[in-house]
Amino acid sequence: MRFLILLLALSTCLLGGCAVLMQGAAVATYPLDKKGTFADAQHRYTTNIRFGLFEDAKAFVEPQLQPRFQEAMTRFRELRLSDYSTESIDINAGRTEATAVVLFRGYSLSSPFEREIRVVQRWRRQVPSQNWYVTPDFDALLGPTGS
Repeated sequence: MRFLILLLALSTCLLGGCAVLMQGAAVATYPLDKKGTFADAQHRYTTNIRFGLFEDAKAFVEPQLQPRFQEAMTRFRELRLSDYSTESIDINAGRTEATAVVLFRGYSLSSPFEREIRVVQRWRRQVPSQNWYVTPDFDALLGPTGS
């Protein structure tokens, strides 16, 4: 009888652990869903840029600017970003437009000196879908450090 209780307790713990792992896997596949809050979209886009995940970041870029973004990011691959911080966020009263100022820190593979890149992200929420899209600051991203 004790063996059955022990077996039941052990299997419950194992199944509970599997459910937690499966739930974690579902969260790991979430990044391409752009619906949600501005803060979530802005954080995911900026984090994708920081870690060089440009294909994932492209999903947040205004659709008509995606080809230019993709071309620009091929030149950006020489840059390694070590950190970033969001300095300010302004959202309009209708919550359909926002501006975020982000400070990236990074270095070029051709130069060991870390530099700062201040980027102004201009965001707009597409009303029917509720997706947030950014207009990248190409000049800042591809300035002296990024080119």
